[in-house]
Amino acid sequence: MNRSLRERGRGINFDSDEEPAVPSPTPRAALPADRPRTGPGAFSASLAMGREVEAENARLRERVTALEAADVVELLDPEEVGPSEYANRDEASFATQEFEVLRAEISSAGRNVQPIKVRLLATPKGKVRYEIVFGHRRHRACLLERVRVAAVVDRLSDQELFVEMERENRARENLSPWEQGQMYSRALDKKLFPSLRRMAELTGGNAGNMSVAIQLATLPKEVVEAFPSPLDLQFRWAAPLTQALRDQPQALLARAKRLAEQKPTLVAKDVFDLLLEREDTAPAAETLSLGGKAIGRLTVDGRGGLSLKIKGGALAPEQVQRVREAIFKAIG
Repeated sequence: MNRSLRERGRGINFDSDEEPAVPSPTPRAALPADRPRTGPGAFSASLAMGREVEAENARLRERVTALEAADVVELLDPEEVGPSEYANRDEASFATQEFEVLRAEISSAGRNVQPIKVRLLATPKGKVRYEIVFGHRRHRACLLERVRVAAVVDRLSDQELFVEMERENRARENLSPWEQGQMYSRALDKKLFPSLRRMAELTGGNAGNMSVAIQLATLPKEVVEAFPSPLDLQFRWAAPLTQALRDQPQALLARAKRLAEQKPTLVAKDVFDLLLEREDTAPAAETLSLGGKAIGRLTVDGRGGLSLKIKGGALAPEQVQRVREAIFKAIG
């Protein structure tokens, strides 16, 4: 038996590259430890492998989706970028110390670090190829500094543009009430939304605040120009100014024109107070006399304010003391 095996072995050519006609069976010990050896085991392994492949495909799809959604920042010629027709920045916003700081930062960096967002215009007008969705101040700073503006380009409808613009500006909380009102009023005039309530729903804004902002934005030009800047108008002034326009429109407009011409310009709060003065409640003044000579005035304004002014030296010290005591006694 052993001799027969040795004789058969002598006939094998170990230098040949050809596979033997009948390969030797793999020893049972060489089989992978986890290889299924039964029909049910093979089926279970196949299912597990399928689940792994499916999970990997899902992960790959998520990565592709994320890459497709990622914002690609482009460096655009600011001359090719123009403001939106729904732009909410008043020119006064570009004359503030805050804007000068922004401009200096962009000049130092050589570009705007935080990109603006634009949409590609379907029909270019002149050199303008892009319309700003948000970032008007950053664009203006780049334009003045003559540096390229970093921007994300997107394709948006008018309504989508407005919604993104409003949400971004509200998140920044640096738009004045008057600018907000201009923005909302323009959107409604352009029929972007069927109603103020619908506009609030789609933008996530507050319908009440939007309504008040629109009241400020629709004040007559004469009233707005009475203030140092429309950016000074405040939400809480909308209702009383609107009511005054209903009650005495001509008187209010006349006061507004006088205040607009007044030099030096008053601060916004004083302008507001003076605009609400009623002609039928004008300050009443009484002259105070002593020994036939006028020594001062007692004035009561339309809102019940009382002021007393007496010339220095007109009263003796003991008289001044009695006046003081009388005042404190009256209000005590």
